[in-house]
Formats: sequence, C-alpha cells, structure tokens
Amino acid sequence: MTLAVAILMKDPAEAKSRLAPALGSDARERIALLLFENTLGFFVRVHSGRPLAVVTASQRIGELARAAGAAVVAEPMNGGINGAAQAAADWATGLGAASLLIVHSDIAALADAELTALVGAGTRAAVVVAESTDGGTNALLITPPDAIQFRFGPGSAAAHEAAASTRGLSCARLHLPLMSRDIDTPGDLDSALAQEGQEAAFTGFAVPGIPEVAKGDDLSALIGDALESAGMTLQPGDVVVVAQKIVSKAEGRMVPLADYVPSDEARRIAAEIGKDPRKIEAILRESTDVLRTRAQPPDGLIVTRHRQGWICANAAIDESNLGPNRDGMLLLLPEDPDASAARIRAGLEHRFGGPIGVIVSDTFGRPWRHGLVNVAIGVAGVPAIVDWRSRTDAYGRGLKATQPAFADEVAGAAGLLMQKDAGLPVAVMRGLAWQDTPAARAADVLRPLTQELFL
Repeated sequence: MTLAVAILMKDPAEAKSRLAPALGSDARERIALLLFENTLGFFVRVHSGRPLAVVTASQRIGELARAAGAAVVAEPMNGGINGAAQAAADWATGLGAASLLIVHSDIAALADAELTALVGAGTRAAVVVAESTDGGTNALLITPPDAIQFRFGPGSAAAHEAAASTRGLSCARLHLPLMSRDIDTPGDLDSALAQEGQEAAFTGFAVPGIPEVAKGDDLSALIGDALESAGMTLQPGDVVVVAQKIVSKAEGRMVPLADYVPSDEARRIAAEIGKDPRKIEAILRESTDVLRTRAQPPDGLIVTRHRQGWICANAAIDESNLGPNRDGMLLLLPEDPDASAARIRAGLEHRFGGPIGVIVSDTFGRPWRHGLVNVAIGVAGVPAIVDWRSRTDAYGRGLKATQPAFADEVAGAAGLLMQKDAGLPVAVMRGLAWQDTPAARAADVLRPLTQELFL
C-alpha cells in the first residue's frame, strides 16, 4: 500500500493567532516555525523515500520543505484548512497513492510508536482520526485519499466520523497521548510547558535475574525474559543500558591469555612497566597507538588508542567478572558495539514495541580525575551527541559550543544502578526525552586527531 503524507502549514506570520493573549507576533511566528520544522523532520526520517508533501501558501515554508526533500502543494486562496486538505487529497490521488495521511504542523511531539499505531489502524478502517484533546483532528488517515469530504475545525473528530458514516465507511477514532497535543491556545502552551517539566524527571531500575552469559546467547531474549520474570516490561521511549561484559561474552570475545605469543615490542614494554608480556601483546593487537606507559602498581600502566578510537587503559581488555572457572581469560571489546546495540534493540522492539534505545556501556577512567565512570561505546537509536548550538540558554543567550554527550550521560547515570559486585549488567532508564537517531554512532563523541591538544 502506497501511503502519502501531507503536512498542512499556513504562513507562520499568520499562525497561532489564538496565542496572542500570551505571546507577541514574533514569538508566535517562531513557535509556529519550530513546530513545523519538528513535524517535517520527523516525517522526513520515518517516511523517507515515500511521497511527502507540505501544503502551504508561504514561500518561506515552501523553501524549507523543498530543502528537506518534500514536495510543495499550493494551498488554494480562501480555501481555509479544508481547502488545503482537499489539495492534499488531489495531490495524493494524482500520484496513485492508496492512502493519505494528513497531519497538522503544530503537534507538540511525535513518536514512532504512535505513528505505527495510527497506520496499523488504517489496515482495519477506511478513516482513522487521531483526535486532539479538544475534540479536533490532529491527523487523519483516509483510504483512498478522496474517501470523504473534509470537516476540519471545531469538533472535527466527530464530524469526520459522521462524514465516513455518510459514505458507508468504517472509522476509528484514536486518542494518542502525544499526537493529541497541539499548541493553539495559551492553555495548550501552559500544558506543554508543564509536560516538559515532567519529562525532565526520569526514573531508572536495574533488571534482576540476568543469568551468566555464554557465547551465542541472545541478549534481547535474556533481557526480555528477566524483565517478565520480575513482573516488569519496557515502554516506548525507554533506554536500555547493557554492560559491555555480557555483550562481549555473548559474542565470544573471551580469549585465553595463553593464546598470545609476545612480540618483541610486547616484551620491551613489559620489561619497562612490569606487566605480563602476553597481556601487552593482547593490548597491542587491539590498539592502533600506544600513547603512554608507566611502571606503577599493580602491574604497570599502558594507555592506548583502541582500534575503535577509544583512548583507554589496557585497550579496555578486562579480567574481572568473567564468571566461574575463567581464570587466565581475557575479555575484549565487541567487534562492533553499535551493531551489537542494534541487534539488541531489534529484539527488544520486536517483543515490547518501540521506540526503545539501547546503549552498550563500559567503565573508563578519565584524564585529570580519579575514579571510573560508565560511558557509551555502542548506541542504537539514541543520539551520542545532542547539538544545542542553534539554541539559547535560560537567559536567551545563543549557545555556540554546547553539545551534550547524551549517551555518555545516560550510561553514567545507569552505572549507579549497575554495581560491579551485584550481578546487574542491565539497567532501564525511563522518562528521558530523546529523538530516535538511526544514524548515530558511539564514535560521534570522538574528537578528530587534529583537535587533540594533549597527546
């Protein structure tokens, strides 16, 4: 089934007139643009490669739409919102699309899971209304695109249902928590700000009952079984943080120390710092550069650049918490932690729905500071870096260099729940605000070599 999506967007200078009691014209225009850009960006991502259009009379909005790869459909003069919807239906019909999803541009937040639910309802009903909190229609899915006469306006959810009934068509009305929220009135704005404050709080819990992991184990199945055994589940938006140890174990990255035959370089470094030359050889094989070495307790220090780009002690090779009867074994990092995270994510979303983010974490030391913290070495869905450089601070000052390391911050928080002696290698962080970022890599946090000042 070919699904076309059309976003209805009026001239931002004329939008949000009902916010006038609370905001000036510039602020109303800016809010309208921010909401539109968020909606457009969401559908560019989730609807990539399929028909997407913006219906507008604004040249400025048209330019933004084209730059994002969307088609532009001219909004008829004096046709109002229903005329714009009809223009969208004519566009979709002309393309030969089987169905059309019409979406308002001012929905406060959009989520993959809600869109999936909406499209799924379209397989059972010819008309699907995503109802707004005031009884309007924030999104309308119709099959075929010209199935009904449009009835956008006050009380339009019931009006669209009646229009479907008039044509003898089935209709489903959905109340989707995020998609039901738009920003039309000062009350809507207050609710959105209150919701934003609520979303700033999050909770986290460790997942009990993860068994000892062996090569070939399906981690998503182990995590899912442990959750259900504990009476827990995953919710859309959860971020699951998984300790690198169990990922490496499942992927067979445990190697006997005796397998390593020291090279001349390994023997030279071992003689200088007092570390087993076989361990040095393992470290060298996992590294691209040796950055620092020093003789110090307990068995010498060697800091390298790992093949994946991480700068860390011992190339992140581990000997602790490997399980019973595993003395004399070394645990290496996963070959591709991002791919590992993606496989776990796919399994968890298949079982629990989504979106669910996954972070593979490891414990690293830090320059100039004592102590260890958990950091992200693999991500799936969640961004490694969030770019705030186009935003302002709490006082309206433009931010020029602020790029929060989101995945590292989440991994660090999860580390408080994943105590090294507690056998809790998985934690779930709930209530965080994040955008699904399919192209994200944990290595996005790494500075280019040209920016390294201390090596």
